[in-house]
Amino acid sequence: MSTAGRSEPEGSASSAPGSGPDSLEQVREILFGAHQRDLTRRLGRTDARMAAQAEELRSEVRRRLDVLEAHTRKELEALTASMTAQEADGRDALGNATRASRESAGVLEQRIKKLEDLVERVQRELREQLLAQAKSFMDEVQRTRAELASTFERELAAWGAGESTERGEPSGEEAGRYDTREHREAA
Repeated sequence: MSTAGRSEPEGSASSAPGSGPDSLEQVREILFGAHQRDLTRRLGRTDARMAAQAEELRSEVRRRLDVLEAHTRKELEALTASMTAQEADGRDALGNATRASRESAGVLEQRIKKLEDLVERVQRELREQLLAQAKSFMDEVQRTRAELASTFERELAAWGAGESTERGEPSGEEAGRYDTREHREAA
C-alpha cells in the first residue's frame, strides 16, 4: 500500500470524464452514509415524537382549559345565584323592616293619641275639681259670711237693745232691722 497506489485511483478518478462528482458522492456515501441515514432516522423519530408530544400537549391544554372554563362557569353561576339570593333576602329584610317601622309608628301614634286623650281628660277632671272646690269654697265663704252677718246682727241688736233702753231708742227687733239694713247697704 504505497502512496503511489493511492494516487492512482484518485488520479484515474479525476482523469475519467464524468466520474468525478459521482465518485465523490459514492465516497461520501461510504464514509458518512450510515451515519447520515442514522441521523435522518433519528431526526425523523424526534420530529414524530415532538409532533406527538405537541399534539398531546395541545390536547392536555385544551382539556385543562375546558375544565377551567367549566369550573369558572359553575363558580360564576353559583356566585350569581348567591348574589341574587342575597339581593332577594336584602329586599325581604328591607320590606320587613319597613313594615315593622310602619307598624311601630302606628302603635306609637296610637299611644301618643291615648296619652293626649288621657292628659286632656285629666286636665278636664282637674279643672272640674278645681271649679267644684272653688264653688264649694265660695259657698263656704258665703255661708260663713251669712253666719257672721247674722251673728253680727244679733250682737249688734243685743248691744243696741241695751243702749236704746238706756236712751229711749226703739228696742229689739226695730233697732235690729234698722241696723241690719244699714249694714247691708254699707256692705
